Amino acid sequence: MAKLSELVKQIDQTAKSGEREKALRMLEGLLKKVPEAKAKPLLKRRKQYKSELATEKRIIALEKQYSI
Repeated sequence: MAKLSELVKQIDQTAKSGEREKALRMLEGLLKKVPEAKAKPLLKRRKQYKSELATEKRIIALEKQYSI
C-alpha cells in the first residue's frame, strides 16, 4: 500500500485538476482507513474541498441561469 503522504498528494493533484468530487470520494475512502490521530489534516482538506465544490457548483448554476 502507498504511503499516506503519497495518497494525499494524489488527492491534491486530483482536486487541482478540477475533479473535486472525485477527490472528495478518494478522501472519504482514505478517512475510513486512517487512524483518528492522523485524520485531523484530512478533515481540514475535506472541508476545503467541499467549500470549493459548492462554490464551483454555484458558479456553474449562475452561468447557466444567466446564459454566460
